[in-house]
Amino acid sequence: MKNIFLVLLTIVLLSSCGEFQKTYNGKDTDAKYKLAWELYEKGKYSKADQLFSQVDVFYKNKPSYQRLLFANAMSLYKMGFYVSAGEKFRKFTQLFPESTKAEEASYYIVLAYNKLSPKNSVDQAYTKRAIEEVASFIKKYPFSKYKKEINAINKKLNHKLEEKDYTIAKQYYNLSRYKAAITAFNNYLIDFPGSSFTQETLFYRYEAASKLAINSVISKKEDRIKQAMGFYQNFIKKYPKTVYLKDAKKTYDKLQKELQNMQNAIKLATK
Repeated sequence: MKNIFLVLLTIVLLSSCGEFQKTYNGKDTDAKYKLAWELYEKGKYSKADQLFSQVDVFYKNKPSYQRLLFANAMSLYKMGFYVSAGEKFRKFTQLFPESTKAEEASYYIVLAYNKLSPKNSVDQAYTKRAIEEVASFIKKYPFSKYKKEINAINKKLNHKLEEKDYTIAKQYYNLSRYKAAITAFNNYLIDFPGSSFTQETLFYRYEAASKLAINSVISKKEDRIKQAMGFYQNFIKKYPKTVYLKDAKKTYDKLQKELQNMQNAIKLATK
């Protein structure tokens, strides 16, 4: 019984493949269009896409083109061809801006570029592009039914950029490149004023400035100590109950002692 089932299944599959190949190689565009839809509705997106692409040019001036173009874009999305899908959905919004499907197409543009956004250890060009698409969508559809999901995507994408830039700045600190770390942390605070890494950024900027100051030549030490102390005050004012409080105070005591020693040495030298 099992063997009979396998034989029948094989016959059905071969017949199906034969039908597709025959239609694909044929010249009947209506047959291609009809089979494309049958395949699309069965979730056979690769074959559906091949047929949709074949008949695209023949349906451009027909009322059914709107439906074809959206399905073709969706096929590409389902197959994981997100760049092509995003641009196909964009074409749909440009050709049919008043369509009832225009909002959904714009939504899938965001989803496509969100899918392209890589892990934060590599170049974030697609992440930035996805954020631009989010902004465009929200501007166009401020009360969209997709708003909650779009906002969640936006939050995730921005967090990815924040984390990447914070990680770069922290790497400078870990490598004892304190001047570069201070610059990177300063830029980070400007670029991401509401970041979830603000507390860590302020703390490590202060620590970087303190280490730089303590290890500086005499001519630069006093100014750098005072700068580090200013960073401490800024940090504690914003986060008075920070988990880094004990370490921050310990470093501050070192700065005070270093500054006092310098001032005492200057007094002795001037006597």
